[in-house]
This record gives sequence, C-alpha cells and structure tokens, in this order.
Amino acid sequence: MVPVAPRVSRSAMASVASPCALGARQPAARELVARGIPVSGPGAAPASSGGVEGQVSAELMASMRNKICEALETADCAVTDVYGDGRHVSINVTSAAFEGKNSMQRQRMVYKAIWLELQEAVHAVDSMTTKTPAEATQ
Repeated sequence: MVPVAPRVSRSAMASVASPCALGARQPAARELVARGIPVSGPGAAPASSGGVEGQVSAELMASMRNKICEALETADCAVTDVYGDGRHVSINVTSAAFEGKNSMQRQRMVYKAIWLELQEAVHAVDSMTTKTPAEATQ
C-alpha cells in the first residue's frame, strides 16, 4: 500500500507561511521614520512642502472644500487635515443634492469633486459625513 499525504487547505498553508503566524510584528511608524522610510499618519514627521510649514496643506484643504462646495452647490462643507500632514482628511458635507441618494452614492459625489487631489496629494479620506439639510437639523 502506498502512503498518501494528508490534504492541507490553502488557508492552512498560508497561515503557516505567514510572518504574522511566525510571531513577526509590523514596525511602528517611528521605527520606519528612524530608518529613513517615509510614512504618513500617526507618528510620522510632517511633510515638507518646500515653503512655509502648513501652507500647502491649508491651500490643499481650501481647494478641496471649494471644489466640493461648487460641485454639490452648498456652503456647508468642512475639510479637515486629520494628522497635519495634508495626506489624511476628514470631510463633512451638508447638501440638498444628497436628497434621495444612499450613503454610497453621496460619497461618490464627494469623491468625484476631489478626484484629482485623491490621485496626487491626499492619501486617504479617514472619515466622511454626508447629510441632507433635513438630516442635519435632526
């Protein structure tokens, strides 16, 4: 009789080969920065813009706010730089254009307005709140 090897699922094989399964940990942002590897988010050094610190970030936030306000025909819009690096933002918008739209459709409308910034400068939208005027007064 020929011995048959036991069957092992792909997920079991992947977990055995995974660095996490072997107890490896991901380095913290400050460790990466210390090694000269650029990172963004908590623990990262502020991005250098070549100009006055924060100037480009403030201009970027204002540009994004203006584009959203224009596209959604509203003045009730806030774009906040979450970590101070100009790469992570939080967006809050109230617009009548959201009437009858679900949350995914509303977010797509906002993303469409700032598509260029999302491709070039902004790394992530950390949070987004989209409301109609009626929802905002509740």
